[in-house]
Amino acid sequence: MDDRPDTRPEIEPYHWDLESKWDDLPIMNSKDKPDLIICDPPYFDKKAREYSEQSISGLSRENYLKFLERYFLFFKKISKKKTRLAFINSDWRDFQNCPAGKENPHQAILIVDYHEILKKTGWMLTHIIQAPMSSERFNAGVVAAMQKKKILGVVSRYVMILK
Repeated sequence: MDDRPDTRPEIEPYHWDLESKWDDLPIMNSKDKPDLIICDPPYFDKKAREYSEQSISGLSRENYLKFLERYFLFFKKISKKKTRLAFINSDWRDFQNCPAGKENPHQAILIVDYHEILKKTGWMLTHIIQAPMSSERFNAGVVAAMQKKKILGVVSRYVMILK
């Protein structure tokens, strides 16, 4: 989220230290536990240059997934038994300017990869909602270039609801 101290002082920027234990965060000592956690992490790799240097987006695939595993365990630790997690994500494939048939599946992070980590960390999937994106980004020029290069486009995001 953008840090906007003038209009939204309750939004405090926080950069997760990948090495710390996160035991010193205020929520660890709070009696109040969340009923709902909404998680929309930075994209893996795709927009790494657009995020801050501390972003997990620039991590390797392996370290990105390791971070998310640790993050979901942290959520479990600070939650009630009835807490719900809404995890917003999209399949990530090595597809920028790459024909679909030449994508590297070993570089992909798919909804099944996220689900595997969530399940491993104790979260149970209850719903998957497919949220359509605006089609405005697919103008005639973009579509023509994608057709020429045989690139598959992404037209939705997933919202995984877990308890």
